[in-house]
Amino acid sequence: MRLVVLQFLAGFFGALSLVFLLGSLGSDYWLMASESCGDAALFKLWRVTKDISQAQPDSSNQAENSLLFYHEGLFWRCSYHRGSSGEQGSILAFLITNQPSKKVCVPAYLSHAPVSGLPNSVLTSDSATVQRAFWCVIFVLGVILVMTGGFVTICATPGTSHRLYETGGALFITGGILIMSVVMLFAVWVQVSDSLERYGLQRRRLVCNNLQLSVHYGPSFMLAPTSAFLCLLTGLLLLLIPSVSKASARDTENHPFSLREECV
Repeated sequence: MRLVVLQFLAGFFGALSLVFLLGSLGSDYWLMASESCGDAALFKLWRVTKDISQAQPDSSNQAENSLLFYHEGLFWRCSYHRGSSGEQGSILAFLITNQPSKKVCVPAYLSHAPVSGLPNSVLTSDSATVQRAFWCVIFVLGVILVMTGGFVTICATPGTSHRLYETGGALFITGGILIMSVVMLFAVWVQVSDSLERYGLQRRRLVCNNLQLSVHYGPSFMLAPTSAFLCLLTGLLLLLIPSVSKASARDTENHPFSLREECV
């Protein structure tokens, strides 16, 4: 009975962790930000060219747009504007459920600063590219390890191969550790870096004196640590299955007729 419960829990948590991982990897909502300048907001639209470090302001729609939104993930960073006449809702609802048809998306690893888009903000592009590419590789490697662990566990379920369960558990634990490390590095990068403060000062100087910048962690970021915890839990459950299976086998050998005697 205990063996069946462990197998069910391991399969359930493993499938749930994989769904969360794919959702976190495939969506670009790790970090969300918005800019507002009150009723006197006049935002300059930045038209991205081939070289994103040479963005040119477009003043044709200055009076039309008052809110500028960003959202970014491990791979892409997108930005778009919202007219001042629209209803003021939550940033999460607008960014996910009410997006405009036109927005600008660039590779996130081309800039080292969170939600940066100004020419002077790309100061260490070489090291930033290596850093962000390293995060992406580590996260993708963690997802691959978790998926491999899931396939190994499925192969071990019909039979009694304890080594397959142990291998699947090790893969899940390793993948969970890699994913958690990426989450911690991303959080440290956002909190410790002074890029947000410098970015706000630049935007106040170029766009609006009383500009307000609001930054939030997105749902994709929240899914990542949850999936990492579920991966670790699944790995521990898979490592427990061989020992529980051996204990059940020993009990069956020592008391082969106990169940029949109780029934009689």
